[in-house]
Amino acid sequence: MGQTSGRAVLQVHPTRLCNLRCLHCYSSSGPDVTESIPITVLSTVVQDAAGLGYDVLNVSGGEPFLYPELPALLRAARAAGMRTTVTTNAVALTQRRIGLVRGLVDLVAVSLDGDRTTHDRIRDQEGSYGKALAGIRRLTEAGIPVGVITTLTQGNATQLGEIALAAAESGALLLQVHPLEPEGAANRLMAGERPDAVELAYAAVELGRISQEHGLAVQLDAVPRTMLARKPEAFMATPIDNDHPLGRWLTPLVIEANGTAVPVSYGFDRRYALGNIHHRPLADLAACWNATPFQALCRSTWQRLVDGRTGPLVPWYGHLVRASRTQRPATATANTHRSSITDPATRPPPTC
Repeated sequence: MGQTSGRAVLQVHPTRLCNLRCLHCYSSSGPDVTESIPITVLSTVVQDAAGLGYDVLNVSGGEPFLYPELPALLRAARAAGMRTTVTTNAVALTQRRIGLVRGLVDLVAVSLDGDRTTHDRIRDQEGSYGKALAGIRRLTEAGIPVGVITTLTQGNATQLGEIALAAAESGALLLQVHPLEPEGAANRLMAGERPDAVELAYAAVELGRISQEHGLAVQLDAVPRTMLARKPEAFMATPIDNDHPLGRWLTPLVIEANGTAVPVSYGFDRRYALGNIHHRPLADLAACWNATPFQALCRSTWQRLVDGRTGPLVPWYGHLVRASRTQRPATATANTHRSSITDPATRPPPTC
């Protein structure tokens, strides 16, 4: 949700290769998908992102632990002064793989999407629930902080207590709940399971109880409608100073496995993309990006939600992604975001 966390996140999907083929996978990753980004390209992306003001690298996928250069990517982020997080299904978490990232990652988020039956159904592999819990224990035994991330659906809201208990007993410190969005594989396989206002409200109440009973830090990826109305600047719905570096106001910035740089979320409509890091450095893409259409989209989506009859909790990013597909972009004749993050002595000004 905007900049309220005080952190600017670069989210990188270095590969779509995965050992599972989950029903809700937004990137449609799988065992036979080999799309990936070379570490030489990503190392430059990380350096450029740090210059743009991004101070957290989140590595997702696909399955990040199947990306051979994951340790090198994390080292590049650390060298650039970034904190690092990795999101994993934990099925491939051997002691060797954990050892390779020990000391390089600040938090590993393990996906756990319900009780044993629900999780194994969504992950489309029997036994994946037990492997996820074993992965959490291995990580905590190695001294790596662990959080659990749960995709909230129509059917698993009542299982949050069981998820929290399993997470806490395995050593996790955080429970994050993210509402399902019908993107990628989920658009075909779980389109009718996106949670409504009832599930969101139930999840909020449950997370309050879980925090007290289990001592877990909790986070629901939805914001109170009152906050939406009161703080438009947190949702990029107010004018933005064009002199501010990108990381000052846009988070997350997402690098998809094919190299496309998009705002906010994997799969964001390409009409709002910054471009592709295989074609130009991220610093140049940021300097030349015309942010006007995206900012107009944020303002119109915010206004629609504030004026409309939404529930008490609003999954802001989900609404913004869907709006990017249905709303005609605003047009502009000049770029409104020009970043001065490069040293003119080391890199010539980009030709936009």
